[in-house]
Amino acid sequence: MIEDSPRQNIASTRFLELDALRGLAAIMVVVFHFTINSNSTLLGWEFRFGVTGVDIFFMISGFVIFMTISRVRHWPDFLVSRFARLYPAFWCCMLLTALVMFYFEPHLLSVSRLLANVTMASIFFGEEYMDQSYWTLLVELVFYFWIFILLITKNTKNIVAAGLFLTLAILAFHTFSGHYIKFYELATRKIELLNHFPLFFSGILFYLIRDGKNVFRNSALILFSLFAACYLHYYGGRSQYHVTPMEHYAVLAFYHIVFALAIFGKLAFLNKSALLFFGKISYCLYLIHQYVGMRLLAILTDTLHLNIYPALLITIAFVVIIAFLVNKLIEAPANKLIRNAYKKRSVKAQNSSSKEVAVQ
Repeated sequence: MIEDSPRQNIASTRFLELDALRGLAAIMVVVFHFTINSNSTLLGWEFRFGVTGVDIFFMISGFVIFMTISRVRHWPDFLVSRFARLYPAFWCCMLLTALVMFYFEPHLLSVSRLLANVTMASIFFGEEYMDQSYWTLLVELVFYFWIFILLITKNTKNIVAAGLFLTLAILAFHTFSGHYIKFYELATRKIELLNHFPLFFSGILFYLIRDGKNVFRNSALILFSLFAACYLHYYGGRSQYHVTPMEHYAVLAFYHIVFALAIFGKLAFLNKSALLFFGKISYCLYLIHQYVGMRLLAILTDTLHLNIYPALLITIAFVVIIAFLVNKLIEAPANKLIRNAYKKRSVKAQNSSSKEVAVQ
């Protein structure tokens, strides 16, 4: 949801296949949220499998973040790039969500909840998310923190060993949870990366394979990572409430196969303008669609008594337009502005340092 646009190489060619997959994943999640619960009764069906769209997002994030750290020189570069990518669009969408909540459910809005949500980690402050979709953002933030630790300790070259160790530790943590029930419940609720890390690890491994590094070893580790992701079906995550274990296992295996095809250039047929458009706005669409979209959908069906199908089309069109505007007016400009300001400051600092050395 919050990853940079992947690229074909260190230069400048966009990795369009993953952009398209991100677009598909965004559509899956949106349709999932709009067709469950009371809407499923009106429709007579629900898109249960859309809940697994976040699995693709996590895999893409692992791929892209490792690609990012392979290019950065210093850990502040990583922090600035993540801040520029995540927070401006998030704050804008959160503000829009807060305005809608203030109108419909003002009793749910408070200063403490707003301030906690601004951090993207409201659950650490005992406050609920403004929009329930935000839970994945904290998963990503904790993953970024793990990457940050590897960066500052200069251990990114050992990321495979670190990822394997963490995956094994997570499996053990879940397996023996009966020995520390209260701590286990607290940890899995506050740090949901414990329920999803293998998917990020798969993304990292796919990047290394695409780069031609230890293909046989990393392929074997991807199979292990897939097994770990399947094992965690009942240990957190939302998929367990909507799809059966066997269904989830099959979907996860399918996603890994699709990812493999993507990195070997076998999914070029997905590079269509519509999917690439959704890939471009996917982060903003994810941020704005659930609370705001569900409120609009309820108005159209419950208050105006509009048929569910045109109501769905209107709602989807509305959140897509909002996401496009936020991307166009906030996300992209703010990202560019912050990165350019940081780059200029870094160049200025380097020039000053060079002058001091010359004087000495």
